[in-house]
Amino acid sequence: MVIVFDLDDTLYDEIEFVKSGFKEISRYLDNSSYYDFMLNDFYQNGSGKVFNNLINRFELDTSLQKLIEIYRFHQPKIVLPRESIELLKFSKNYKTALISDGHYLMQKNKYKVLQLEQYINFPIFTDFLHTNKPELKPFKIVMEHFKDETNFVYISDNPKKDFIAPNRLDWKSIRYKNQVGIYRDYKSNATYEVTNRLDILDILKNTI
Repeated sequence: MVIVFDLDDTLYDEIEFVKSGFKEISRYLDNSSYYDFMLNDFYQNGSGKVFNNLINRFELDTSLQKLIEIYRFHQPKIVLPRESIELLKFSKNYKTALISDGHYLMQKNKYKVLQLEQYINFPIFTDFLHTNKPELKPFKIVMEHFKDETNFVYISDNPKKDFIAPNRLDWKSIRYKNQVGIYRDYKSNATYEVTNRLDILDILKNTI
């Protein structure tokens, strides 16, 4: 069996990266109140215009691109939850991979900070390959890399795009319905659905 993971809102809660990035921007702008403004705006309106709104609200003499770069490329203050560590330790009994969307360097920084190299045999950052989910390409690359394996399972959080390719390729899939994730209200299209990371462990042990 090959156990394939998503990263954001699956192995850790992405809101922790968001908070880390907002804190870094607040430090750069030397005003801690900006953190509260950005976080409140994020909760109320989503991520799309947070930095635009910050610049406009406080008439900041800085560029949008500069704030985006700080956010993407800062050294994030994030950690793996205990449940994810247990899940990853169990997964070391099998072959493992990761398929993650998002800016390549940003995702690679998260991967390094979370020390996932000790658990993941074959990481794929789709941006580096000029592809993304739900395209088949990254999943087929995993299958080619582990060509002697026939049993694949993908663990992720986002029903909008994450399970389309695995379902087409006859993989098993587990949707972690992250209660602090932005896709928590979407209906699942995965083989299994859980609301606790340790339940993923039970499925891997007893079902797949």
